[in-house]
Amino acid sequence: MSSVRGILLVSEKKVKAFSDINENLDTALLLPMIEVAQEIGLQTLLGTKFYNHILEAASGNTMTNPETILVNDYIAPYLLWRAVYESTPSIYMRLMNKSISIGESPNSKAIDKGDLSYLRNIQQSRYEFYSQRMMDYILWRQSDFPDYFNYTSKDGMPSTQENYFGGIHIGPGARRLPSYYSGLPNYSDPAFPGNCCGGSYYNY
Repeated sequence: MSSVRGILLVSEKKVKAFSDINENLDTALLLPMIEVAQEIGLQTLLGTKFYNHILEAASGNTMTNPETILVNDYIAPYLLWRAVYESTPSIYMRLMNKSISIGESPNSKAIDKGDLSYLRNIQQSRYEFYSQRMMDYILWRQSDFPDYFNYTSKDGMPSTQENYFGGIHIGPGARRLPSYYSGLPNYSDPAFPGNCCGGSYYNY
């Protein structure tokens, strides 16, 4: 991990240019949060093996064409809004020598915690949208991104294929009602015990 620390896939300038963060925001507040967005957010999605590979390839200018598209069109927008999300609490309040203070200026009024939560929910919905697009791009390109799919327990964090969680977990099995109930195609989880052949889709 130490060899890839400090390598950022999106710049502070780009975050400010393509979000609503003011260009005068202190660099010391934003840069650490870009790395947090990578370490906590992106690494969780890609898995440690593929995450490290992308950082090393970006640093050494050895990315393949699919990896370049992945970084520029999918990872960068995700990291941009994830970094905004991560930096918002630090913009709202500062850890000072003797206290934690809420920032104010002569020409503006600080928001309250409810407003802060509302703002962060918007930011979260944006980075989750881009994370889903990223996963959709990767999952159809196994030959382009072998480090994402070829994971072992020695490779650190595994990659994830699930990006949204509404608080309800549904175990393996049919994900839709049988077609004779709904008229819709249906499918089962490959891990479902009744799915003997490992196929994902079937019709009743």
